[in-house]
Amino acid sequence: MKRNNRPTELLFRKAGISEGMSVLELGSGPGEVTEVLAGIVGRTGRVVAVDRSEKMLAMAKERLQGAGVENVRFVCADLNGTADYLKDVELASFDVVAGRRVLMYLAKPEAVIEGLLPWIRPGGLVVFEEMDSTMCPGLVGSMPGHEQALVWLGQMLDGEGAQRAMGLLLPAVFAKAGLHFERIWAEAVIEGQGDQFPLGQMLGLLTPRLESTGIATAPEIEALIAQINAERDPSRVFVSAMRFCALGTKPQDA
Repeated sequence: MKRNNRPTELLFRKAGISEGMSVLELGSGPGEVTEVLAGIVGRTGRVVAVDRSEKMLAMAKERLQGAGVENVRFVCADLNGTADYLKDVELASFDVVAGRRVLMYLAKPEAVIEGLLPWIRPGGLVVFEEMDSTMCPGLVGSMPGHEQALVWLGQMLDGEGAQRAMGLLLPAVFAKAGLHFERIWAEAVIEGQGDQFPLGQMLGLLTPRLESTGIATAPEIEALIAQINAERDPSRVFVSAMRFCALGTKPQDA
């Protein structure tokens, strides 16, 4: 099962990430966004991908090796701490700091970004794609299975301490971090339109997390997936979240 990451690629390119750049990626996870960034910057660029999970980094390495990607270095580190993982990296050596759906999991995202400023060149880009699910769902007509899925997913994220409104908060986070806020874009995430896992598949993938938090049992999840599949109709639109991408720059005199 593979997600279509084309929307993220388009947002990153629109923000100004381009060939030959040096990128620091925060929260690389299984390497989906790492692969996107490596493709954008090409062989003349480089990506340093940071994640706190050795398991996720192993998955990312396997993914990129299979794709023949060679311009990436992986680092295991907790982003909530100081940036000691960069102590051997020359200051002002990154053109970009980027990530997708990672700031929402950080206790103080503005402090994390501020702590990285010495390693960003003056005028360098800070680009993050974050979600907002607080204003959804958006629909016409009743789709109770889809709506219940969002309730469960929201409860899971709340239980994990995620900030579900991070997309809307990006400008404020950037300003507090000492960046010059440039602009922000937003797109609707529409169920079944090819830019995400359909909700039924998403619930299946997240079953262990939903069970571990006591939100739903495996049989309950299976029943809801069946209901969601029965509700799917090409004539209906169901907006499950909003995708935001914000661009900030490091001031020239910082």
